[in-house]
Amino acid sequence: MENKLGVFLVLLSVTCFCKANNTCNVPDTKKSYVTCLAISMAHSVGPCVPPDPSVLLALNLGQVKDPTAQDILIDQLKNDAVDRVSKNASFTSGKVALYVLALRSSCVDPSNISVQQGSINLVQLLENKTREELRAFENGSSPNASVITTWYQVGLDLLGLCTMSSPYTSTAARIVANHTTPEVCGNVDTAAVVVMGLVCVLGMENIPEKTLTEVRTTLSGLLNFILEHQKDGLIGNVYSTGLAGQALFAAEKYFIISWNCSGTIQKVLDLIPNKTFSLPIAAAQVLPFLWGTSYVSVKYLPCPKAQFISVGYTIVNNLVEEYFQYSTIVLVEEGSTLLQVMQKAAELDPNRFSFESKTFTWGVYITAINHLAESTEDKTYWQFFSDTTPLAVGVSSYIPKKNELIIAAFSKYE
Repeated sequence: MENKLGVFLVLLSVTCFCKANNTCNVPDTKKSYVTCLAISMAHSVGPCVPPDPSVLLALNLGQVKDPTAQDILIDQLKNDAVDRVSKNASFTSGKVALYVLALRSSCVDPSNISVQQGSINLVQLLENKTREELRAFENGSSPNASVITTWYQVGLDLLGLCTMSSPYTSTAARIVANHTTPEVCGNVDTAAVVVMGLVCVLGMENIPEKTLTEVRTTLSGLLNFILEHQKDGLIGNVYSTGLAGQALFAAEKYFIISWNCSGTIQKVLDLIPNKTFSLPIAAAQVLPFLWGTSYVSVKYLPCPKAQFISVGYTIVNNLVEEYFQYSTIVLVEEGSTLLQVMQKAAELDPNRFSFESKTFTWGVYITAINHLAESTEDKTYWQFFSDTTPLAVGVSSYIPKKNELIIAAFSKYE
């Protein structure tokens, strides 16, 4: 018979409450199990293996680091995201949310992903896709209203938006709180992901009090639903237990929760030698729980402050009338590409520094600057220089140095 434990809807207002995860840890004698599981998961990463954002998330949240695997995954996820968008390939809202969470956990800004093929804003993409998911609910409830994919993905969407402090988070939270019930979620996995999204919202500023009240009420019902599915140390099934444990850890900041945490950890540890979590995705979802953390923690991971550099940028046309020469200095993060320098200049002065481009498999090609376009008939094009030295790589690959002068000159070829 399932062990039905209640959740008290009490927002913690004191600091002396002893949370369960203060005494619910992996025993020292079993920590090697967790380490081996993490190492095995990291070894699944490779240049010929499709990237899994959940794996990068787990590595960044955990106590076992593999810089090589993490660097490979960061590059793969960035390139894959740009490739999917440029080719209009399948990219569900939940998948975008996981990419946002994984890259943010690596201190990579998901709103400014730039690779050789081009640049995208994953946060804006997530906002747009979440709006599409929730459009049927924007004007109130309807018996036929439904999300495009699943509430599991919408829960991830909310968590990703909250992590990036998106302005749309408040609206999304209100809709999710008003329309997700245990019956709608249907299973522990979905309930756990929605819980993490809503818990993240409780930590945000400028959320209307009415929305916060609705969020707390919905959380109470979903937490009870999760706890009702405890049995023999598992919560739901063996593969939902990791997400459920993460959700309960995250919710303990705001609710008094009574659950058999130590029993759940012991059950998971007993299953590790049986290779129950041998698949990378299974390991990735259970490891944060074993480390006493959750996906909600991504929002609060410390990142080094970005270092900014000044780059000079000049565009010159001495070839065709009307002649012009304009110069500016832009401030960009160190490590930014020339394409990002050009984008910044265009933001600051679109009348002079706007440009057009085409994206090819080998990178971005500039076709026009300041409304002056190349011409195959006239054999003209835009050539880029570092001071007087022609650049050997394209604008999406070249990384300017501090105080470097970049010149874009309208030129002619033979």
